[in-house]
Amino acid sequence: MADSTKKSRKSITLDMKAKMIKLYDEGVTQAEIGRRLGYTQTTVNTVIKNREKLLAEIKSATPVNTTTIRKRDSIVADMERLLILWIENQTTRHVPVNQAIIQTEALSLFNDLKAKKGETAKDAEFSASRGWFDRFKKRSNLHNIKIQGEAAAADHKAAESYPSELAKIIQDGGYSMDQIFNVDETGLFWKKMPARTFIAIQERSMPGYKPAKDRITLLLGGNASGTLKLKPLLIYRWENPRALKNYVKTRLPVHWRANKNAWVTAALFEDWFDTCFVKEVKAYCKDNNIPFHILLLVDNAPGHPRTLDELNPNIRVQFLPSNTTSLLQPMDQCVIAAFKLNYLKRTFSKCIAAIDKEEGEGKEVLSKFWKSYNILDCIKTVRDAWNDIKETTMKRAWKKLCPQLVDDSEGCEDHVATVTENIVDMARQLELEVEPEDVAELLASHTESLSNEDLLELEEEREEDVQDGVEIIDHQPEGLTTKILFEAFRHLDRAMALFEKHDRDFERSSKVNASISGAYACYKEIYREKKRATLQTSIETYFSKSPSARRSSSTDSLFPALTSPPCPAPIATCSTPNSPARKRLIFEDLTCETEDTCIPDSPFPALTSPSSPAPTLISSCSTPISPARKRLAFEDLTSETKDTCMPSPFLPQLIISAALALQQQ
Repeated sequence: MADSTKKSRKSITLDMKAKMIKLYDEGVTQAEIGRRLGYTQTTVNTVIKNREKLLAEIKSATPVNTTTIRKRDSIVADMERLLILWIENQTTRHVPVNQAIIQTEALSLFNDLKAKKGETAKDAEFSASRGWFDRFKKRSNLHNIKIQGEAAAADHKAAESYPSELAKIIQDGGYSMDQIFNVDETGLFWKKMPARTFIAIQERSMPGYKPAKDRITLLLGGNASGTLKLKPLLIYRWENPRALKNYVKTRLPVHWRANKNAWVTAALFEDWFDTCFVKEVKAYCKDNNIPFHILLLVDNAPGHPRTLDELNPNIRVQFLPSNTTSLLQPMDQCVIAAFKLNYLKRTFSKCIAAIDKEEGEGKEVLSKFWKSYNILDCIKTVRDAWNDIKETTMKRAWKKLCPQLVDDSEGCEDHVATVTENIVDMARQLELEVEPEDVAELLASHTESLSNEDLLELEEEREEDVQDGVEIIDHQPEGLTTKILFEAFRHLDRAMALFEKHDRDFERSSKVNASISGAYACYKEIYREKKRATLQTSIETYFSKSPSARRSSSTDSLFPALTSPPCPAPIATCSTPNSPARKRLIFEDLTCETEDTCIPDSPFPALTSPSSPAPTLISSCSTPISPARKRLAFEDLTSETKDTCMPSPFLPQLIISAALALQQQ
């Protein structure tokens, strides 16, 4: 008798799908993946087939284990989407939420959406009941986000007891200060000015999405000794902003990632751990002769998956107690605050530099500069602000969590006060109304919760797919060509010549010019390599052809075809012919190096043409020729001309000799 029991449908979270894809990429068979995770092979096969689509969803999923929210054409569906964004924002800020708080926010969002839709939604009704909350929680898979009975404050009791527990872990594991790390996320409104400045006032009066609300998320961290500050992870809403189209993202001073909310998800954090943290710390340990035996401390944010501890046998991941972030976590003990102050200070420095360079009224120039300030400028400022964090600041941040590792030196408060004072002074230079309390208010605004207005604007912008400042890159941008390098060298040479000509202090201009020349020496080497590669490729291409192919392609190649001595083939045409006499002089320049005759007597016939005088031998020379002059002479010699300038049997031998001479240089 057939089994009449109906099998229950098993929901698969995005987190589980990510695990399936990862195991498959590691070479595990689909059948084995099914056995390990408790799913049929057919289910695993379906997930693998849709991997590209799933990876895109996983990358931007909010919250971490969201499966699918059924799309409904109603205010309630729109409200639930915004509510999920709000809950995720609260959890990234370590703000605990409970059922009553979520129900209140849901009702508030519903009323705002209803008012916005006007007459078309006048009959819509919604009560944030217990039943709705249970269904919403199930639909959105919120069981992995802590929904607390009461909105808990900082847990001082746990914060007092945990340092002793951690001290035992450190002692048992034999970890040194160099081997203990902490990282934490923080939001940054990268284009936001203090509220009382004329720029902020003008922006608030304008309709539409405000640039000051454009947000990035940064993951900052380092070790307890302060000797390694990790390269920041930066998460933005767009993968390919126009400002970055000429840059290789892996060579930026930040680890560049993107998702639609610019937030840290579990998938992004795991990707950072695997591809960034492990490699960077392993290289640091190798360079400093430190055992690759690491303790990583993180908080209990939903974006930090509990499976991290299983990813690398040499790295132990330890989670801090709940609600102790503000009390214990090192990055929250002035490091992040100092970084944001440094960011504002560096931003004001760029504003001052822009005004110094431009002519015109100060406010007008500043407005123009601020309008052009883009995400690339933000990345540079993030780099500079992070570099400004001192080793002592990083070390002092561990005083509360690991008091046994840190001395009783001064805390970070003095640094914060000093930088704040500097910012106020710089603001006065810019004629901006900024006081210390304005700086403190701006600093606090980076961690504020998203308002209903912010959520609505964010959703509108996403729905309309507004891509201001964004460009899809469908071709590889031009890199460092020889032409671009040559042009850059020319400008630098002119600048150095101006210093030398107009600076009466010869010693100073000489030092500056030497420093500049040394600074771009790497580009000179790139230029030489590119020229050498071009020359070698041209010669190899020519001589790899058969005689018939060389004859047929004489007008297409760099070099003319080889013909028999009685019938010299013309070199392809160009606008300026080179006379035989000039070519003879060039060849002498190219091949002579010492007082001795440097050309063998036998293999080279005389340079002749139908109208040239009798053949002449190339004599010895007494003046050494520089590699640069040889290169220019060779280019001149091989340039294509209108007239028949030399017998073709001579040309290949000349090219070989010249190429060998250049390679020896």
